Amino acid sequence: MSKKIVAVVGAGISGLAFANRLKELSLQHALPVDVRVFDSAARAGGTVATEARDGFLLEKGPDAFISEKPWALELAQKLGIESQVIGTQEKNRRTFVAHRGKLHSLPEGFYLIAPKDIPSFLSTPLFSVKGKLRMMVETVIPASKVGEDESVADFIRRRFGSETLERVGQPMIAGVYSGDPEELSILHTMPSFKELEAKHRSVILGLQRRGKKEGNVLQKTSGPRYSLFLSFRRGMGALTDALVNRVGAASIFLEDGIFSIQREGTSQPWQLLSRKGERIEADALCFATPARVTAQLLRETAPDLSEKLSQIRYESVTTLNLAYHAKSIGHARDGFGFVVPATEKRSLMACTFADRKFPGRAPGEKALLRAFVGGAFGRRFFEMSDADLLRAVRKDLGDLLGIRDEPLFWTLERHPEALPQYCVGHGELVRGIEAQTRPVAGLFLTGSSYRGTGIPDCIHDAQNEADRTVEYLFGLKSSG
Repeated sequence: MSKKIVAVVGAGISGLAFANRLKELSLQHALPVDVRVFDSAARAGGTVATEARDGFLLEKGPDAFISEKPWALELAQKLGIESQVIGTQEKNRRTFVAHRGKLHSLPEGFYLIAPKDIPSFLSTPLFSVKGKLRMMVETVIPASKVGEDESVADFIRRRFGSETLERVGQPMIAGVYSGDPEELSILHTMPSFKELEAKHRSVILGLQRRGKKEGNVLQKTSGPRYSLFLSFRRGMGALTDALVNRVGAASIFLEDGIFSIQREGTSQPWQLLSRKGERIEADALCFATPARVTAQLLRETAPDLSEKLSQIRYESVTTLNLAYHAKSIGHARDGFGFVVPATEKRSLMACTFADRKFPGRAPGEKALLRAFVGGAFGRRFFEMSDADLLRAVRKDLGDLLGIRDEPLFWTLERHPEALPQYCVGHGELVRGIEAQTRPVAGLFLTGSSYRGTGIPDCIHDAQNEADRTVEYLFGLKSSG
């Protein structure tokens, strides 16, 4: 059996997970596969990046993954780093929301956009009396048609009212997707709420019933279900570092992205030209790049597919890490952080109290904040110079947290057009992309652009595409 060459474009979490799975299958079944991963960046890992500095642990991209979807944790176990997995600090599991220049804690049991603990919800100053009454009407509103897509904004307004959308829904969605709820799909960004509506008719009633079934886990938290969030003792970079070690540095070509792609016919190998001038002949090709990048590279060889890929939109975000003496922060920071509604007209869309969320993120009596700027409502701030952006962020942190001192140090990481937006109709668009991809023999697509943006989703999708690649090359179906 002749050796098959598989080229992977993109060395982020998806590209690395794809290559790792391919190598795993090749060892398991004695398959002659040569995997080569190409990336124009100077380091592997994509947006996942951890830096240790002066006793601080700085996450420049994602800082956690969820255990509810098992694939990241399973991969950590296979890589032998499960002993490094850590959970969030239980005593701080709550979220704040900025409202009229002050931070207000989300009520206990408030899950993203919906209350579960009614007494706690009724006592919060975050909502007006009218807003609270409107939210409680949700328990008697009929459910929509099962499987019917709508925007996140339409769903929240329909079930909970405009005040809930403005004060909680929009900032929570911005904190996760950096997007506009008027455009994002409820089915593809917050499917659990549609499922609660379909199964229980009411989201609130569904949350209450689920809480009883789960032993009231939700009762003691506010915001996302923080008990499900995990990371690594030395940061998320531990996962990508372990993947690089397993795939092998010799198989990863950095600062050497793919420049052009040619193919004479569907039964012929792919002809790739790297930016360093290397020509690669590949039997299979996997794109683990954002759809917008993939679209550019496939413009000549698969124009119809390229056009479909270019329809997926993106938002940009900047992550700032700011280190302080804890005593210089006026707020108690007795939570994991806060989100900021667009109506507050701040540069910030969210801020994480990194040292309160996970242990080991700051030394001694120091504090570490992670501020997020940009997204659908902060494009003008994202476009600012570093100096102007820092000045705007420090003003907002001063107003909301009572900080007047200079940070001990700060870092800034820009992620232009990095966050795919799952707009209404995203499922139909992805099905169209898949239909256009199937006839192109030996072509595989993976990454956050298509079937899930979280790290577990990216790992799962990449592994599935690797299984499909092995089936294409060798006729071997994986048993998982």
